Amino acid sequence: MGDIGYHLITADNAALLEAADKGVFDGKVKPDFVAACLANPNQFLIVAEADGRAIGKALAYMFFFPDKPAEIYVEEIDVAKPWRRQGVASALLDAVGAEGKRRGIAEFWLVTEKENKAARRLYERKAHRTEKSVWYEFYC
Repeated sequence: MGDIGYHLITADNAALLEAADKGVFDGKVKPDFVAACLANPNQFLIVAEADGRAIGKALAYMFFFPDKPAEIYVEEIDVAKPWRRQGVASALLDAVGAEGKRRGIAEFWLVTEKENKAARRLYERKAHRTEKSVWYEFYC
């Protein structure tokens, strides 16, 4: 397995999304969805790339509040199975933090399923603090 690079996706390098290993995205990457993602100034996508293929990703949103500093929410982190347990997800978290810092944001957070023990071990190892939260889902 080759060297891994981490890239903030822009219009100039969005073609990296077309060559993604299984498990990085839930379905086929669609050009109109990519365009909508790139057009949102409060959203960003970082891709882990090896040998010209996307092997992992972190999708994040920035939230701005009237009464407190902006934060980043990491919606998804996914790594293709052959690349798991090799530091890719950890490096993606670092890349999200670096991008947040570049944008003047000091904090980011995420949610994961209780059953996702591998992810929870990573997050508990890297997080500055954990919150006792309950996640509710609503349908539109």
